[in-house]
Amino acid sequence: MVTVKIDGIEVQVEPNITILEAAEKAGVHIPVLCHDKILKPFGACRVCLVEVKNNPKLMTACTTPVADGMEITTTNEKLAKIRKTLIELLLINHPLDCPVCDKGGECTLQDLTYEFGVSQVRFDPKPNDTPVDHTNPFIERDIDRCVLCGRCVRICDEVVNIQAISFQNRGTDTVIGTAFNQPWNCEFCGQCMSVCPVGSLNNRVYLFKNRPWNLEKTETVCGFCSCGCSIIVDHEDNEVFRIKEDYDLGVNKGLLCVKGRFGFEAFNSVKREKKAKIRVADGFKDISNEEAYKYASDKLTEIKNKYGKDAIAFIVSPRITNEEAFLLQKFAREVIGTNNIFSSETADCLPEGTYADVEAADDITVLNIDLTESNPILGLFVRMTARKNEGGLRVFYPKYTALKRVASEFYTGKPSELVSLMETFVKAVEGESNVCSEAAAKIKNAAKPVLVYNPYSLNDVTLAKRMKNALPNLKLIPCKLKNNSQGIVDMGCAAGVLPGLKNTEAVSLEELVAKDKVKGFMIIGENIAVNPKYYKLLGSISKSEFVMVTDPYFTETAKIASLYIPVASFVEKNGSFTNLEGRVQRVRKAVDKQVVSDATVIKEISTRMGSNLPDDVDVIESMIKKEVELYKEVDFDGGLVKYPYTIKESIDSRATFVGNGKYELFQGSLRFHSGTYTSWSPDLTKVYNDTCIEISQEDAKELNVRENDMIAVEVDGVLSKFKVEVDQYMPKGVVALPANYKGAEAILSKGEYLKVNLVRHE
Repeated sequence: MVTVKIDGIEVQVEPNITILEAAEKAGVHIPVLCHDKILKPFGACRVCLVEVKNNPKLMTACTTPVADGMEITTTNEKLAKIRKTLIELLLINHPLDCPVCDKGGECTLQDLTYEFGVSQVRFDPKPNDTPVDHTNPFIERDIDRCVLCGRCVRICDEVVNIQAISFQNRGTDTVIGTAFNQPWNCEFCGQCMSVCPVGSLNNRVYLFKNRPWNLEKTETVCGFCSCGCSIIVDHEDNEVFRIKEDYDLGVNKGLLCVKGRFGFEAFNSVKREKKAKIRVADGFKDISNEEAYKYASDKLTEIKNKYGKDAIAFIVSPRITNEEAFLLQKFAREVIGTNNIFSSETADCLPEGTYADVEAADDITVLNIDLTESNPILGLFVRMTARKNEGGLRVFYPKYTALKRVASEFYTGKPSELVSLMETFVKAVEGESNVCSEAAAKIKNAAKPVLVYNPYSLNDVTLAKRMKNALPNLKLIPCKLKNNSQGIVDMGCAAGVLPGLKNTEAVSLEELVAKDKVKGFMIIGENIAVNPKYYKLLGSISKSEFVMVTDPYFTETAKIASLYIPVASFVEKNGSFTNLEGRVQRVRKAVDKQVVSDATVIKEISTRMGSNLPDDVDVIESMIKKEVELYKEVDFDGGLVKYPYTIKESIDSRATFVGNGKYELFQGSLRFHSGTYTSWSPDLTKVYNDTCIEISQEDAKELNVRENDMIAVEVDGVLSKFKVEVDQYMPKGVVALPANYKGAEAILSKGEYLKVNLVRHE
């Protein structure tokens, strides 16, 4: 520790921290403009200049490290005059129209202008009149308001690692832009916008809709993927106006992806239904919730009495909360009396590694998953760690992803080749001498290695298990897809699993449906109509005597239901999610869209069937802590669940290919989407909406197709047509379809690894 004196206040601080950091510890305010605590010191704006005793020069507080005995003055008449002049210089070219700027009320330059009493500018103003750039679908760029602080350039480089923007030109001609003035086309994460201190980069989804002082703020957890990012929901009058970050909140450290930041209009969608619907001869008829609860309870009772308790099955979405999942399984097992509870999740593999493990890792392997699309914030942490380690990242994936920039080794090729190469790599880790021995030596010699893998591929899970057996210090991170993929399994909403991961007899939904043993279905939040896992069962399920669907949206599955009840999305209810680390975090209600939660639906139906299940979140949480052993000691405000194993020892599977076509197909990029949930966001769908098949440039030329042409895909007797997207990173002979997109489910339901034929379609 070193001792420094700041404005007469003596404080002990760690050596080598900056004067700015030391001042914060002493409770002394130093103004900044270009500085951001998640970025490296820059010292461009000079607003943080301070005096250091016995030093003739003024020092920038954000870049100057402290030294023992240093005496610092942060404010006096001289410094105030210099800072005021600096602000005046910035205002020469800056438009003085705060009332119409969308940053008004949140602008650092505006705050500094008031702080230093700049009521008029002594220099002749020369405002620019550059057209506002709207080439980015989510971010408005007004370079006339830019103060060249460099925050956006630095975060795009240091954190996101895309380098989409940079400083251009020199001197008074300096601007921030893209290479060769190309359209601002990037990952659209909005990190640049989040750190912009002025109105140069603005949220187009929020633009001109409200003012920050009107908005209420609710801390909650994002419900789009399993990263478990903490977010701030800004809302007024039960409408969500924007989603923001907080650098001091949650595991994501203020980082958000395009879905979490810009997908919120899905909650405000005017297409959302507010009333329950019952199927009638010519379609659907609106009914009250009371009528819906009675109809559901009557039909479930009728089916149970006529066919037995196991004639009813439940399909559960990983989007619902832990409390709702626990309540649902309790309803199924105690009120109905069945273990017929199914989801797209399994208990084959469980969380182990955390974000902290990724940050501390000296070697990372990503096995067969496009991490930057499936789990974007985890992908950012991997990128930042890989840059720091300079050579400690290897990736296996059929085509190049955003990790290519920082990967020391990136293995691509046909899925069949990749499967073989991953097997070879694992054998090298196990001790065999082969072509992967050099790469395997790196992970074997690492002190803190991490493996990120796809938990939905049994082949990949098997490889991960073998690597863990060979390297006990290896931390495994299964990339679950949805916000509560792990939580619903912990609560007992998966085949063969009771609450707390206790085993029970596993039954097969496919077998039950094939034998026509199920007459009634409760489908909670899952859009099975576009989910490849359930696609083959859709026809049989739709013919059942009773199909009830709850969902925030009137989905393709809702349209085949006997009864549909609209329910709350994650910004409209309380509860908790368990993320990919196994971290339990609270979800807090921000707005009320006049629809009920799944918990209320379950409670009301159970009441009419003679049971008294609660829907109060606090009561259900107490029940979970009492009845679910895994969660007894877990803090629901960010505590980690301690799991009994990482991967089941019984897992042992190899990849099998279906079809005999010329091209190998794999499930490709999610394209900003996470299932059908985000398809209700008009802002996300304006970028990616159509179901496209990605093919290589060589294959496009050979097939004589161009971007947006139609092509037919055939495998094992199934034929579907898609728009073509020519991808420069796709290897020859390889094609990809995104999962959970309308139209792709028939092809993808055939298997994980497919050999397909492509035919140009006029």
